[in-house]
Amino acid sequence: MSEAKTPGTDAAGALTEKQVVAAALAILDADGMDALTIDAVAKHLGVDAEAVHACTGSLTDLERAVIEYVLSFVALGPLTDDGVEWTAAVIQFALSLRGRLFEHPAVTALIMSGPMDSPSADGPVARDITESLFVCLARGGLPTPVRAHGVYAVFVYVLGSIALDIAETDGKPPMPMESDRIVARRKALQDLDPTRWPRTAEHLEEIAAWTSVDQFVWGLRVLLIGMTAA
Repeated sequence: MSEAKTPGTDAAGALTEKQVVAAALAILDADGMDALTIDAVAKHLGVDAEAVHACTGSLTDLERAVIEYVLSFVALGPLTDDGVEWTAAVIQFALSLRGRLFEHPAVTALIMSGPMDSPSADGPVARDITESLFVCLARGGLPTPVRAHGVYAVFVYVLGSIALDIAETDGKPPMPMESDRIVARRKALQDLDPTRWPRTAEHLEEIAAWTSVDQFVWGLRVLLIGMTAA
């Protein structure tokens, strides 16, 4: 009779990076960024912590691997497709990234906390994203210096918007429906004093919808159009 393989290992009994990343992602989804440790992953897989270290390296290395895995599902095709108008392509990319990170909200916290802390630390998937954005902005006819500023501005806007949206939830999937989030925001604003903040009071409906797809796309489109005047 053949021996049963150890949980979290391949047919040959060797732990794989794919299995470690899947376990890490499951922990992040269930309990958030602070719960992710090498020991927690090892316990999840039923292996020793040293086996996880040997497979993926340090915790920071594992965090980068998880980020790379999640980003690998983001649609980049429109960015380099000459048949897709360049601003529409960036918006399609951004919506794909938003959707993917909403599936795994804690990964946004990982990204914002700095595992991918410099261009030299970026993995190949992150670099593919940057390269594709450069290609897209070049397709839009933006001058070389503006492209560099523009790529950074897109990252700041998109990741910042996603992080703010997730911050209003418990950070665990599945994310609440957009309509439910708008209702909750509207309710939270109902006691706002219009005599103290009259201008804010005039726009409560719009403020309640700041976490909507429409607001996300509106802001990104304005940013991209502004680049053409830079």
